[in-house]
Amino acid sequence: MALEISNLTKVFGEQTAVDSININVPDGSMYGFLGGNGAGKTTTFRMILK
Repeated sequence: MALEISNLTKVFGEQTAVDSININVPDGSMYGFLGGNGAGKTTTFRMILK
């Protein structure tokens, strides 16, 4: 199963946690997701899993 996400955004009040992320992971591929503390990694994965 492939994963394709377009324009993923999450806002908490006036704070934008995730801003227009586009992800395309072809079937059979493996990717990493890197970023600093508070960059929105966990928020992004929680939205993908819903």
